[in-house]
Amino acid sequence: MSRRGVGAAFCFLATFLYILPNLLAAIISSGSAIQTYTFLLDKNIVQQFTEITVITLIIGIIYLLWAEISEFRKKK
Repeated sequence: MSRRGVGAAFCFLATFLYILPNLLAAIISSGSAIQTYTFLLDKNIVQQFTEITVITLIIGIIYLLWAEISEFRKKK
């Protein structure tokens, strides 16, 4: 897999991790009151996912930049 593919995969993974806490809270609280949904989102799970999401996004951007820089150097 090329660096661009890896970078794009990390960016897509970061997007998935960004929406995952809301998705899990919505699935768990389906059929329940809205207070259950907000209670689940107030837990520390959102903080943990935010840290992982930022790290994953940074890795994806680094891979994309690395691919573009190496392609630019090859053309010179």
